[in-house]
Amino acid sequence: MKMSMISKQLTKSDIEKSLLMPTDSFSTFPVPFEGDRFFSVTAVDGTGKTWDFPCIVQQSEGIVSVGWLRFLSGKDVRAGDTVFLLRKPVDDGGGDLTASAKLKIEVKRKIRLMGEDIWAVLQ
Repeated sequence: MKMSMISKQLTKSDIEKSLLMPTDSFSTFPVPFEGDRFFSVTAVDGTGKTWDFPCIVQQSEGIVSVGWLRFLSGKDVRAGDTVFLLRKPVDDGGGDLTASAKLKIEVKRKIRLMGEDIWAVLQ
């Protein structure tokens, strides 16, 4: 089973306004935005909490604006951290992996420790 992933290094604008992602980055995810300007992405964080992220497609600019400020509230997220949206297929016994795929969201910070780069998950 293959896992799909979107990642982006965060900017100050991503943290203060909304997360901006290229529309083509959603091509491997089951989101219906062809022709529609609005859609929602549901993902689970590292603590198991489910989040709904309202998204607006800005076709003229080729970007998707993701409303995620509520998710960021209380987290020490900074410019330079990286957000990961992972789609992990789950076999529900019926062989249909796409319909049962689960999305997981993580924000990680790269930390240099004793000469090694490690990723710390922000929760």
